[in-house]
Amino acid sequence: MERIERMARIFPQLGARLGRLRAVVHDGMDLTYNQYKTLLTIADRGSCTLGELGRELDVAMSSASQMVDRLVSQGWVDRTQDSDNRRQVLISLTPAGGDLLATLQETILAGYRQLFARLPEHEQEALVQSFETIAGILDKLT
Repeated sequence: MERIERMARIFPQLGARLGRLRAVVHDGMDLTYNQYKTLLTIADRGSCTLGELGRELDVAMSSASQMVDRLVSQGWVDRTQDSDNRRQVLISLTPAGGDLLATLQETILAGYRQLFARLPEHEQEALVQSFETIAGILDKLT
């Protein structure tokens, strides 16, 4: 079977398995996975504009705005005017948002620890190395 055909066949299967894995690891979270990704993105940048957030998440500005509105209403994100450009609004985590993110990350790590306990050490390492390789190659494509 040609390489491209193999890729086209495995990709949907991989996506489905990763979705199930994410559901197990993120079980019990009080926010959606997209909200979690939004918080991570904001935390990684320190602060960002709505446009930067939308581009990073690969969503429309209206979707990014709705997501930020929900996070602001929950007290996890702040909107402040950029002191250098008063037309720009910067989005940043509140202390409560930072605390939530830290708690979620610990919960997620615990979920991965529980899953990894099912695998022998060499398979754990092989899985992590495979994901690192995939991430590096995908960075070249996107």
